[in-house]
Amino acid sequence: MYIQDRLNLPTERTYTEEGFLRVPARISRTGTQTYLAAELGLKDREPTDLIVAYRPPEEVFDPESLASFAAKPVTNNHPPELVNTSNSKKYSVGMSEREISQDGDYVTAVLNITDQETIDQIESGKVELSNGYLNVFDWTPGISPEGEHYDCIQRKIRGNHIAVVDKGRAGPACRVADHSINPEDEVIMAKITIDGVDFEVSEQAAQAVGKLQAKVSDAEEQLKEKDEEMVKKDEEMEEEKKKSQESKDSLQAQLDDANSKILDADSTDKLIADRMELISKVLSISPETKWQGKDAKTLMAEVVADKCSGVQMDSVSADYIQARFDILVENCETNSQFSLDNAFRKQVEKEYTEDADNGLSESQKARAKYISDSRNAWKTKGDK
Repeated sequence: MYIQDRLNLPTERTYTEEGFLRVPARISRTGTQTYLAAELGLKDREPTDLIVAYRPPEEVFDPESLASFAAKPVTNNHPPELVNTSNSKKYSVGMSEREISQDGDYVTAVLNITDQETIDQIESGKVELSNGYLNVFDWTPGISPEGEHYDCIQRKIRGNHIAVVDKGRAGPACRVADHSINPEDEVIMAKITIDGVDFEVSEQAAQAVGKLQAKVSDAEEQLKEKDEEMVKKDEEMEEEKKKSQESKDSLQAQLDDANSKILDADSTDKLIADRMELISKVLSISPETKWQGKDAKTLMAEVVADKCSGVQMDSVSADYIQARFDILVENCETNSQFSLDNAFRKQVEKEYTEDADNGLSESQKARAKYISDSRNAWKTKGDK
């Protein structure tokens, strides 16, 4: 399996007369490394499951392993394939020296960088290393001497190239990015970003992670749509609640108005008295009027229309009709007293005439009538 370990380039750098950069570096270490299941090509795990691999000292410092990193190409980023004689001119920007040694838990080497562009990038801060190598995984889980659980062991580590890269992922000293390939297979590298961190992984791993990211994106979009739908429903419910409260308030106002119109005993008595008085007035003016089932305005209008033929009822106001009705009532009351006086006068005159007829001459009757007419002239005038 093809593996990449990452370490930082130190600042202990020197330049040759040709301008080549010569720098000692830690290129590998012992301990545990963490991988994505997709990077290891595992089909029985979720692509994003973390797999912990243990790099025991006997494997890292195995003489064959150390020798495999001697005189190996240095590349600027990982090439898309293993470096060999057919492509080293294309990818190589330098070479590691032949002395590869152990320094505590690290493998050290001296790197010679011969490409000016790569040197400039290193001086500008591109200082991390990522080893490209092959290994075999022993899927025997266990606990490291440091007490760390691991799922497998890296064995038969064989170096291919040492890449200068932008950023590692598993700590400041050493970072890894693995690719599940056979030694003869072409290595296709791809860069992915997870939580703002860039990873260089195999094309297969990139596709797997890409699918997961797409699913996560779809899930987030669906969640957003659900949230928007819930907000819309909440707004609709709030609007319905508002309309319901307005309807309730309207009904309460109608109920309050209806309650205010319920008559008590005194009000009822007054209403009946007023009604009887109105009917009495109407009948006194127009005895033939049918008053049943008619309100006050209708009754007064009918009386005015009946007694005041010159009034254009369609063009007068309610106040005018009320005023004319009141005049008719007043005239009716006045004429009632006049009628009583007139009836009394006529009865007296009748009796006087009848008495006069008994024994008076014609001239005496005429004189008596003249005197009577003169005496009651003012009443006769009001009768015309």
